[in-house]
Amino acid sequence: MSFRDLKLILVPTDFGVTSERALEVAIDLGRLTRASLEILHVNSEAIWVVPPPGDVMVSPVDVGNALAESAARLEAVVARVRAAGLTCSGSSEVGRTDAEIVEYARKRQVGMIVVGSHARHGLSHAIMGSVAEKVVRHAPCPVLVVPPLVEEPVPVVRPDDETPVIELGVPLGQPA
Repeated sequence: MSFRDLKLILVPTDFGVTSERALEVAIDLGRLTRASLEILHVNSEAIWVVPPPGDVMVSPVDVGNALAESAARLEAVVARVRAAGLTCSGSSEVGRTDAEIVEYARKRQVGMIVVGSHARHGLSHAIMGSVAEKVVRHAPCPVLVVPPLVEEPVPVVRPDDETPVIELGVPLGQPA
């Protein structure tokens, strides 16, 4: 894949901070490559996990208000991208987030997916999983994963100093 050939960038969003950061990166990438952006929001189905043999059941919950709210937020994101001078459209799907993103990318033949990551690890990653990780594993195209901004002090150990130095926003092992 060459950036010269990039025509369509898919940007999944949950309207959170990490999706916002991914959108900013996608807008910059769209400007550089003159690619169009498609914003995708996936509304999760209301499901119940029940003991075997039931496993998982879809719940007949009325999600009309939630869908209307997400549609309005999606349109605001699309308008913002268009105001930045890029061609953009939005779409909303219902289902399992990672599977819907991959299927949408395949169906629309996108050139790249730009997705935000919560950078969960440990127990929270084991319990909640990572949408970004699953998308990377199954996507039909390259995926750019945008990490969250580092806002907590990160210890930095320099080879010439035995004492960790605390600096804001500098990943471990990176020069300050």
